Formats: sequence, structure tokens, C-alpha cells
Amino acid sequence: MSATGRGRQRNPRDFYRTPAWCVEVLLEHELLLPNVYDPACGDGAILEVLQEAGHKVFGLDIDPGSALAASQQLNTPIAVGDYLHPERPHPCRCDVVMNPPYRQAAEFVRVALSQAEPRSRVCALLRLNFLGSSRKRLDLVGKGAELRRVIVLSRRPSFTGDGRTDACEYAWLVWESGYQGPAEVVISG
Repeated sequence: MSATGRGRQRNPRDFYRTPAWCVEVLLEHELLLPNVYDPACGDGAILEVLQEAGHKVFGLDIDPGSALAASQQLNTPIAVGDYLHPERPHPCRCDVVMNPPYRQAAEFVRVALSQAEPRSRVCALLRLNFLGSSRKRLDLVGKGAELRRVIVLSRRPSFTGDGRTDACEYAWLVWESGYQGPAEVVISG
């Protein structure tokens, strides 16, 4: 059994609501474009915080019920679809901010980077071990990757709403389209 499971049943769609404070940490360290897109928005938790911060938000979710809930919460249309499908919607000139399904996280990041305009960002909330746990992701985290910043969360988030956390550390990994150079590591306060 993995340290993240701790005997609990995983959500079949890998949906785990992102706590608002995690998004606030990202906003403390990143100046995002006015338009922000979450291609795995679930019920809109990330987008809600970004909208409150003054951003125009766009979202997509594979689950129609989640997309409807997000649309109603945010008072903005949320598209229904699979971001990994070749005909996926993607708004122009925006930063991507997401907590993707972990099993598909690398693919979500790759798709976002392939759609990114120069100097736009792809920000993904991921387990910190995403940085070193696989040679299959060297294009995202290795030499020559567009990874610009790693914002390590100083406390573990609870994605279940009950205050319980798993045994993993989390970070915002921030890629910038066209960036070349070493990634900066920041520890949130």
C-alpha cells in the first residue's frame, strides 16, 4: 500500500478539492495573466479563488455534474470535455492553473505546454516527488525543460475536507513557455 492511500478508497475520477489556501500561496509568488484556465476544474475550487482575485476564469471538466456545479458557483460557463482529447478546447492568451488527476498529470502538463503562448505559464499542484520519480518526465523536469519555479507548500493540504492529509509533500510546479534556465525553488511561508 502506498503512503498516500493510508487505507482510504481513492476517488474513482481522482477528484480531490483544492483548498483555497493552496491557490493563495500560488498568487503570493506568481503574477498571473488576467485570463486563467483550469482544464480539470472539478467543482471550480481553484477558479473561485482566482476569480475573487480579479482574474477572468475559464474551465473544463470531464464530469458534467462537476462542470454544472462550477458554472453555477462561478456564474460563468464551464465546458464539459476531456482535456486529453485531440479536439480539446483551450482559450487564447491565458495561464493554466490546475490540480490535474495525478495519474495523468504529466499528460495534462504536456498538453498545456503545447498550447501555451510565449511567456504564459502552466501551474500544476503536484506531489513534490513528481520532480524525481520517473525518467518518463524528464522532458518536464529535466535539463532543458521549461520549469521555471517550484513553490513548495510548507504544510500538507487536506484534499478530503476532513483535515486529514496524506504522507506526501506538495508544490506548485510552474512552467513558462519559452523559459530556459534553472528552476527556482521557493518554500512558502
